[in-house]
Amino acid sequence: MRWTERIRHLGTVGILLLALGACTEVRYQAEGADAPESTGYERTVLYKTERAFYDAPPRCVVLLPLKTSLKDGRQIRMVERAVARHLANRFDRVIGPDRRDRRLRALALDLSTASGRRSFAKATRCEAVVDAVTGGFETTFLLVWAQAKFGLTLTLARAADDIQLWRASHTASRSEGTLPTSPFSLPVGAFSAGRFHGDGEIFPSMVDDVARRLMASLPDTRGLMAERRRPR
Repeated sequence: MRWTERIRHLGTVGILLLALGACTEVRYQAEGADAPESTGYERTVLYKTERAFYDAPPRCVVLLPLKTSLKDGRQIRMVERAVARHLANRFDRVIGPDRRDRRLRALALDLSTASGRRSFAKATRCEAVVDAVTGGFETTFLLVWAQAKFGLTLTLARAADDIQLWRASHTASRSEGTLPTSPFSLPVGAFSAGRFHGDGEIFPSMVDDVARRLMASLPDTRGLMAERRRPR
């Protein structure tokens, strides 16, 4: 099997396995594809893998600083580390936030500019960059019902010319509580919603879920360079 066919196959299998494991709650939809009829509760990962990705899949990627409305530095770092951790399941080398920032201080470069990204990529021998964007973490608390939402968009591009290779976006949501249909259900719903709203593990858990689901739409390229060099 040709290596380009292999990565397509691995990407498809990964999506199918993850979708089945989520009991069809998460739907993977390629951009431009006809969307199946919605049941009203399905969550969708929208993705697109460009031909340029298959022509020359990158061996190493650099995670750029998160673009976000989040103000908490710990939450920002949590998102970056989760994305980098799951990228490591797709590429041979990943320069995550900690190593990235150390190298940035040493090199005095600005990754918000194309020239800065190219120089950083050259210095680290990394062919591609991953741009991560999130609108933040949204919470709603209505005494007997609480909800949390987190969305993330990832874009993979070549560092040399900013040509896009892959992108995917997904929003996860969770909720707890109940409608106060009787006087007895009111304290039950209030307790459930309050416990959910105050759970400090909700945010890191949702971030990890979103990063994992997004990465399921990206083919696994680990070891492909060695396969390409192997004598036929």
